[in-house]
Amino acid sequence: MPITKAEKAAYNDFIKGYKAKLDELTKQIKEAEQKKKKMSNIMGYVNIELILFYTKYIYTLLNMNKASLDMLKIKNERFLNDARKEFYRILQLFEEIVGKDIDRPLKENEEYLQAIAKLNPAQILNLMKELHTLLQKIMEALGESSKWKWSFVELQGRVAVITKNLINFSDLQKYRDPRKEFYYDRQEMLKLCKQSLSEAAKQYRNKYEISTKSSEDILRSIELLTALRRVNILFGESEEAEKLKNTIEALRIRLEADEKEEEEKKKKK
Repeated sequence: MPITKAEKAAYNDFIKGYKAKLDELTKQIKEAEQKKKKMSNIMGYVNIELILFYTKYIYTLLNMNKASLDMLKIKNERFLNDARKEFYRILQLFEEIVGKDIDRPLKENEEYLQAIAKLNPAQILNLMKELHTLLQKIMEALGESSKWKWSFVELQGRVAVITKNLINFSDLQKYRDPRKEFYYDRQEMLKLCKQSLSEAAKQYRNKYEISTKSSEDILRSIELLTALRRVNILFGESEEAEKLKNTIEALRIRLEADEKEEEEKKKKK
């Protein structure tokens, strides 16, 4: 059924508060950006401040879309697309702090984490849980049939790498006594890291199989699994590391076979 003028008017009136919230957050973001330019020595902490602002901004957009669904029975693609775009900005801010390197030695994380050294493991864990939750909510709101479906895989991969890069692996090794402060936060962060690397690698394989057949997707899956294997090795998880080694080798063989098959097809044409 077409949307009536009364329904549209009621909706516009309802979201006035949300729009005011977006305006206020936009102002706060601009102020934080200015502070970042003037005080580069605290860039890491200002980035965290900006991440929190952008997170609130995205949740406001998602709430506006929910109101559209509830009141008008339609999904607001503009709000959802804006939420997706702002999520990229959050990823960029995290990557400015801890980098986007997937294959660097785990110990090197310590150098990057100096930029936010005053944050404790519980605070970092909460940031990461929020990041994962936010991505999930954006994906759910856009839906399985979204034209952005396969771009979600890149987002999952970047979130997984950020999660890995935000872990101080030396501290994880050092504080393995459950009686130590933040022991359970560190363990939960490690679990989140492993799960996200594994899931992102799986999604890249799915993307390859179902959509692209691009070697880049398989290679990215291999990179993510290699990073996960490095974590397994660090903590003496030999059985898991061996399984990953076999999976990685199988993926390499599969990729070579597919590329060879593609070359043969081209020759026959």
